[in-house]
Amino acid sequence: MRITSIENYNVKKVNNMRSGKQPSFGRIWEKHIQWGSNFDKSKGTTNFQLFSFPDALAVFVEVAANKTKAGLKNIKERLVGVLALAGTGLAYDKAIPIDDNSKAYKMEHKGDGIYVANDIDAKPDDKYRYIIVDGARNVNIVKDPYAKKQENIHGWSSIYDPDNYKWKNTKWLDGKDPRRIIRNPKDETLHGLAKLRIEEINIPTVTKEGTFISAKSAIDKIAQQGIVNAIEIMPVENTYSKQWGYDGVDKFAINERMGTHAELKELIDYAHGKGLNVIMDMVPNHMGQDGDYLSQTGQYEYDSTEWGAKLNYEHDGNKYVRDFMVNAALWWANEFKVDGLRLDMTKHTASDYLLKQIVDEVNEHNPNVFLIAEDGRDNKLSLTRYDDTQNTHEEKINNIDLFVDLIGKGAKSTPHAIGFDSEWDFPFVHALWDAVTHNSRTSLTALDDAMINSNHRVKYIMSHDEIGNKDGTRLIPKIMAQYMDYFSNLNDSNENKGQKAARLSQDIFVALLTGKNSTDEDLKKLQQDYGMRYIFDRTALVNGLKAALAKSRLAYGTIMTVPGPKMIFQGEGSVDMSYFKFFRDFSPEFHNYPPNKGIHEKISAEKGYDISNEYAMKDSIVGQIKPGGEFANVQEQMIAYNKDLSKLIDSNEALQSGIIKSVYRDHENMVHIHSLEKDGEKFLIFKNYADNFHNGTYSSLGFPHDGKYIEVFNSDDVIYGGSGRLNKGREITADNQNLKLAANTMVILKKL
Repeated sequence: MRITSIENYNVKKVNNMRSGKQPSFGRIWEKHIQWGSNFDKSKGTTNFQLFSFPDALAVFVEVAANKTKAGLKNIKERLVGVLALAGTGLAYDKAIPIDDNSKAYKMEHKGDGIYVANDIDAKPDDKYRYIIVDGARNVNIVKDPYAKKQENIHGWSSIYDPDNYKWKNTKWLDGKDPRRIIRNPKDETLHGLAKLRIEEINIPTVTKEGTFISAKSAIDKIAQQGIVNAIEIMPVENTYSKQWGYDGVDKFAINERMGTHAELKELIDYAHGKGLNVIMDMVPNHMGQDGDYLSQTGQYEYDSTEWGAKLNYEHDGNKYVRDFMVNAALWWANEFKVDGLRLDMTKHTASDYLLKQIVDEVNEHNPNVFLIAEDGRDNKLSLTRYDDTQNTHEEKINNIDLFVDLIGKGAKSTPHAIGFDSEWDFPFVHALWDAVTHNSRTSLTALDDAMINSNHRVKYIMSHDEIGNKDGTRLIPKIMAQYMDYFSNLNDSNENKGQKAARLSQDIFVALLTGKNSTDEDLKKLQQDYGMRYIFDRTALVNGLKAALAKSRLAYGTIMTVPGPKMIFQGEGSVDMSYFKFFRDFSPEFHNYPPNKGIHEKISAEKGYDISNEYAMKDSIVGQIKPGGEFANVQEQMIAYNKDLSKLIDSNEALQSGIIKSVYRDHENMVHIHSLEKDGEKFLIFKNYADNFHNGTYSSLGFPHDGKYIEVFNSDDVIYGGSGRLNKGREITADNQNLKLAANTMVILKKL
């Protein structure tokens, strides 16, 4: 049986397929929030609820007062005895701690692997762990998968205090601040995603201190620059070390090496006060390897990858695992008051029904919070297609349960509409990169297709992946390496040349921009040390850098002039010169497990550098390298460029959410043109991806005969570091164009 869309089936008909058994609707708000440990302030006690093995012989929760320090670092360190009833050998009745510093309580099995223990004498910050006797009589001692506070990934969980912060910017939270962006605005008070301009940030490297509190200074700079109106925080899910955050093993707990829950809330509140929307990155597609106890806890996992375990979204016991990830999304939305969620590499969840369930539940309980997917299936149409049926929320969730159940019985089923509000636009990234660096007829054609299909998708050219997973260098040194073709000139095996060319480009980039060690002799020696066959003189390298700067302005200009959401990476709006490398340290427990021996060295060899925090994170801190010499003003010029472009976008609806009426390609001169229209506004955007200047007329390519145009923006303006070949001061028509298009520049014309 193949079922292609849950909208094609009536829920009652599907119920009949299950012998008339009606599913119980269990996703009302009270059901979402009862998992894990929940302190009841009115009673002064704590309730516990865990999803574990349905055939477990017994499950206990062990609680230790916060003042108990000895032996609480690792969940496995303190001994506990588990006793069965005399004579049966089957019914496990007691768990006996090693001393009086803790107490163990048997949890009641409510069926389907749900275990509860209510009204337990436990307070916020008290420690707890679960003791599970599984069906094979293994005694598993585990932390809480729902732990909202987990200081040590191998340690006891802590009871969370929900009253740890008082929110200040209530006007923002109440939807009364016009700077807030929401998923579906009903009036003109708030804005939709068309206005969204994001800066992706990594807390450990956005400041030298790498904390939530210190990140407020980065928020100040971002707000002052006026380029973006949102930040996207790379995941802060709990891991062993400060890192990128995509190896989280505690999906509800934050990594406290960056600060407390209250300090993260303070940072988000502070960003709102500065007019910045906050997007939180979360990881539904896998568990990190270091500190993952889920397979010992219950039916949470079913397979593993090189990054860690896959979660069990469509196999036996899947319902509560899907709920687990849905509740994680709701947790970030509600507890931390974020404006949007970005879900990492959603295709690797291997369950579009999980994705649909997250969308449906967040839309129901947090209707203003928008959802962005990083999917990677070349803009799969169903991903951002909305479910416009009249089904109630209850029917939608019941349908998902039913169809996943049918998948488990061998049926094939795919949701017709998942309904994310946006997604990262990979085809746009690839097309733009090719246009900027390869100057080919094919790249302009691909750019056409990408632009036309990108209005609701997030456009960018560099994220943490394009930078950190590809040698650690940022956009400008990457462009410069391509432009100067360092790769072909290096003496080395192909296996090492890519990283070597990137490091050479970074070193030349920093030397020229800082003015340090940048004499002819310095640069000659640097190239010789890297093994270059042909040595470029200083003039050639400076020209290469200027070309890379112009190409980077052109790239960001292209992004900003396509309607819909846009994104830059931290520091890219101001020509930051630091690397951004992959960095991660592993816990001793992880290193000591035999299969993991040498994993640090293995990853370091793959990346071409030491990935430890001591080196890679240190190299990646924003703002640590300052420009000087002839390029002393380069950062101010780039900030002015992006700020002026953002102002132009904000003051013209057509640049935010207009319709791309036409696209034109001048393959001979590598010029691409697109027009935008909305409510009487009309713009023509000319982009010269060639490395040479030319005067052009574009009547044959469709320059409209509908009136007069004026130049309102030119990336070659001297105030942005350009050569000053502008078209200002005259009215331009189809008959008198003669447009000056400097190499690697963008020109915006507006119809009078």
